[in-house]
Amino acid sequence: MTTFNKATLAQSPTNTIAPSSNVQEIEKNNNIKKLFEITGVKDISRQIITQLLNDLKSDYPQVPQKVWDNFAAEFKSDEIVNEIVPIYNKYFTNEEIKQLIRFYQTPLGQKTITVLPQLYQESYEVGKRYGIAAAQRALKKLEAEGYIRPSQ
Repeated sequence: MTTFNKATLAQSPTNTIAPSSNVQEIEKNNNIKKLFEITGVKDISRQIITQLLNDLKSDYPQVPQKVWDNFAAEFKSDEIVNEIVPIYNKYFTNEEIKQLIRFYQTPLGQKTITVLPQLYQESYEVGKRYGIAAAQRALKKLEAEGYIRPSQ
C-alpha cells in the first residue's frame, strides 16, 4: 500500500507545484479585493444597481415598489465582487494589480476614485441617449427602404 501511494504521488506533477501556485493565486485574489476596497467597487456597483432600478421604475411605473425592493434586496455587493475578481485575474498579473493599488493610493488615483461614479453616470447617460438615437436612425432607414412600415 505504501509503495502504491508513493508511486501515485510521484506521478502527480501538481503535488509539488500546487501549494506555491495556490499561495500565489490566493495572494493575487486578495490583492484584487484590496484594489476593489481602495477603488470602492462595492459602492460603484451599488450606484449602478440603483441607477438601473431607477431607470426600470420609470420604464415600468405600474410595477409596485415592493417588487423593486425585493429586486434590490437580491443584490449582494460581496457576491458581485466575487464575480468580478476572476475578470481582473484574467487580464492583470499580480504585479499589475499591485501597481494599480499603488496608483490608487496616490493623489491622482484618489481623484480618479472620486470622479469615477460621475464619469460612469454621465457616460451611462450618453450611451443611453446615443443608443436611442442610433436605433431611431436605423428604424428611419429601414422605413425609407421599405423594410418596415412607417411608425404612427
